[in-house]
Amino acid sequence: MKFLVNRDLLWLNLNNISRALSTKPPMPILTGIKIEARGNSLFLTASNNEISIQTEIRDKRRLQIEAEGVVVVPGKYFIEIVKKIEAKEIDISTFEDNIIKIIADRSLFSLNAFDKDNYPLISFNDSDVAITMDVLNLKQLIKKTTFAASLSESRVILTGISFTTEGRKMEVVATDSYRLAKKFMVFEKEYPDITAIIPSRSLDELNRIMDESESDVEIHFSPLKVLFKYKNVWFQSRLIDGKYPNTTTLIPTDFLISVKFNKNEMISAIERASLFTSFDSSNIVKLKINSDKTVEISSTNNEIGAVKEELIPLECSNLINFEIAFSSKYFLDALRVFDSTEVTIHFTGEIKPFIITGYYDVNLTQLILPVRIS
Repeated sequence: MKFLVNRDLLWLNLNNISRALSTKPPMPILTGIKIEARGNSLFLTASNNEISIQTEIRDKRRLQIEAEGVVVVPGKYFIEIVKKIEAKEIDISTFEDNIIKIIADRSLFSLNAFDKDNYPLISFNDSDVAITMDVLNLKQLIKKTTFAASLSESRVILTGISFTTEGRKMEVVATDSYRLAKKFMVFEKEYPDITAIIPSRSLDELNRIMDESESDVEIHFSPLKVLFKYKNVWFQSRLIDGKYPNTTTLIPTDFLISVKFNKNEMISAIERASLFTSFDSSNIVKLKINSDKTVEISSTNNEIGAVKEELIPLECSNLINFEIAFSSKYFLDALRVFDSTEVTIHFTGEIKPFIITGYYDVNLTQLILPVRIS
């Protein structure tokens, strides 16, 4: 194998596939990057069993393949070498099948390669069940839901994001049993019914690869995996086996009181009110609605002191005395994903879940579970 490639082009693609490299994989060879020169293309592949990423470099001006071949190089060192190289072009070739030589200007590196026959066979095949959506919508779906997924492996199913399609509608749900994020979108055409649970960490890694472009993404669903085809990147993730909890009945429709706030004012007030709570694990703040339409947000730390913020809501559906306590972290996480400048909090009771909606976010709902006020 021998090829000459533009350094920046190689670095961009290595940066993308590096998200699938693991320092402690189940097989040592998965610390490696598979490089395959075939035809007029260079394929780079990395996998950690959770996700697998492959990119194709096909550029006649910036890639010249002189001899085809396959090699598996130590990923960490190969990436660091390319990162440090300042030359515009890199000459890469194999020697006796187990050594890779890297020449860039006056720099010469040699790396011992893995046995390529030990690299697992990874297929990035299309499936019969696929949908197409634009990058910006997919990025929004990921950004506005994955933060609510569980980080605990005690209930693996909740570390995933539920994707379901029915007709022209796709619904995406994440929950850790203390909060919930739900977003839906409507397509221009109908798609087959799909039910899949994608690990939230996989989606976060995919989101870091995709840019703010007008490109489309093909999403191919198989029984055990999902494949995202984006530009020259194939991003594949395993699916989580199991049945996602039915969250439909959790979202209330009847409310005791609904209060509209300026989102940024509310974020600032919660941040100040929770200053002392960040020193313990509770992060609990209280929100009190008075009959004179003022809203108090407060917290108390017995060792440090207390904070009280006062807000004037934009609207209030029912002027009653009301008090509720909740995690400031969960509340801020939910508020920050709204595009709307104004948000409405719909309360159903002092110890019942409440939801947050936004005027411009008609397809987004955030739900938070309160805590009992002592």
